[in-house]
This record gives sequence, structure tokens and C-alpha cells, in this order.
Amino acid sequence: MAITYLQYLPILLGGLAVISFFTSYGMAVHEKHVDALFPYISDAGARPPESCIFGQFLNMAAVIAFVAMYLHYKHIKEFNITQTPIIQKLNMFSLWLSAFACLGMSMVANFQYINSEAPHFVGAFMVFCLGIAYCWIQSYITYKMRAQGMSSTLALVTRFFLSFAATVFFLITIIAAAVASSEYKKRKVPTPTPVVSTTPHMKWNKSDPGYKNHLASTFGEWLMAISFLLFFLTYYREFKKIVITIKVAPKDSEIFFPTEDNSGAVVA
Repeated sequence: MAITYLQYLPILLGGLAVISFFTSYGMAVHEKHVDALFPYISDAGARPPESCIFGQFLNMAAVIAFVAMYLHYKHIKEFNITQTPIIQKLNMFSLWLSAFACLGMSMVANFQYINSEAPHFVGAFMVFCLGIAYCWIQSYITYKMRAQGMSSTLALVTRFFLSFAATVFFLITIIAAAVASSEYKKRKVPTPTPVVSTTPHMKWNKSDPGYKNHLASTFGEWLMAISFLLFFLTYYREFKKIVITIKVAPKDSEIFFPTEDNSGAVVA
């Protein structure tokens, strides 16, 4: 049995992610849970009903993402004709990175940070940090295997560019968020000091200290996510050239093919 049309896996992944991100964003804005300009991805999927859509489709995207990355791992393993050791080791290492990155994506989907802050942020850093490392490693593997004709020069350049872009956007997200948080905490509050709310600050006003840095951070996160999705789309042409073959064989051949003794009698 051969499974074809594998090139649509990256497109399916992108579609699920887009539904998860933008549908939950639209619902969150409609419910006035976040401002239209511009929440973090997790802010848009933090509260019901949008959290249901966010979690469901992001979980599905995590599964499809790992399937796509495992398929790419197998493709490199089979296509590495020269059996270059560094490629084999990096390919296996990137598979482990992809597994934990997808686990992190599932944690982001299932642990909304307004309910379970620590697991959510652990999952987010797994997605971002391990995802960026995965992109760089796969870009390097593409560079090393270009002589074997596995990928085009365009794919090579695009992957390096998207890896660099994701790294830059990640740094912008982290640094700008830290600066915005520091500026917001230093704001002047009326006296007497009101009761401190434990609800995360999800709606920012232009008058809030750190507002511009907050926007830089949120835009950086969205652009980083888009960079990841575009990176997966570069697998389209490679997946178009391969198929998955499924072979089913008995665990014990004697169950299906009993042997005979010298007299021709079947031996159980």
C-alpha cells in the first residue's frame, strides 16, 4: 500500500495553525477579551469560547507537524547515499528536537496561561527554542546534501533566511516583552494602592507604560510563528517526490505458513 500526495501535509499543517490562531483571535476581539491591536497568540486563545478552537486545532497541528518532521527525517535518512556521519547524527538529533517541540505545542494548546502559567510558558519556550534549533539544523543538512540533488538552491536559501528571521523575531519578542513588563510595573498608581489583581494583563492601552515595546513583542511572536509555517512549506516539493509504503507481515510466520515434516504432515 502506497500513500501519496504527501506534499499536502505542510499545507494541512499551515491551515490548521491559521484556523487556530486567526479564528481564536477574531473571537477574542469580538468577545472583547483582547484588543484588536495586538495580542499575543496565547492571549487570543486564553479564554472560552475561543480557547476551545485554539486548543483543538493547535493540538491537531502539533500531530501533523510531527508527522511531517518524521517524514522529512526518513527522507533524509534514505536519501543520504554517502552515509555522511554528521548528517545522520544531526538528522536524528533534529528528530528528537521536533518531538519535544511538538510536545511543547500541545502544552501551549492544553494549558492556557491564565489557568496554568508555568506549563504554558514551558511549552512555549519548547516550541520557540527547539523549533528554531530544528530550523537551523535542517537548513545546514540541506546545505550539506545539496550536491545529492535533494533540495533546490531556492529551498536552501529560503530555509536559512526563515531560520534567521525566526531567530530575530524570537529575540525581539523576548527582549521587548521584558522591557514592556519592566516599564509597566514602574507605572504610577493612585494612592491608596488598590488591591493587586492576579489576572494577567491582556488588554493594553496606548497610555500604558511599555505599550510600544509590548506591540513590538506581540508582532515579533506572530512573525516568528509565520516564519515557522513558511519553513514547513519549503518541504512541499520534496514531499511531492516521495511516497510512504506500508507493509504488513506476520510476527510469527509459522502461524500463517505452517511447516511440514518429512512425511508431509503439517507440524503445528
